[in-house]
Amino acid sequence: MKYLVTVILLAMCTNVFADDAMREVKTSNPFVALHPAAQQEATAEYYEAVENNVFNGAIPLKYAQLAALSASVAMRCEYCIPAHTAFAKAAGATDEEIKTAVAIAADVSLNSSMLYGNQFDMDTFLKMFE
Repeated sequence: MKYLVTVILLAMCTNVFADDAMREVKTSNPFVALHPAAQQEATAEYYEAVENNVFNGAIPLKYAQLAALSASVAMRCEYCIPAHTAFAKAAGATDEEIKTAVAIAADVSLNSSMLYGNQFDMDTFLKMFE
């Protein structure tokens, strides 16, 4: 965990990682130990697959991290927000891009709350996109 925090802090303070360079950064995943022992091998494989196929997949790393930040804000995850902010900045995201990712999460939350709270008819909603 200390190594992961060091990598995050280094990325935040120096912003030296470019997209390809950051993809090469490997850390021991402390999240594996949070799972029951019987599931840890499968959990480690899952996290490796996510790293290889999602964060190193079809979407450039900076944008994948901005999407993860936006999802983290929507989930209100106090752990994920600073991590994905640091990772996005390390991948080259600007402060304005960070603010925009947060604004997107806020907009989705606002509209979701308005639709859900007003019990907007789902069939009517879906017809809006035909």
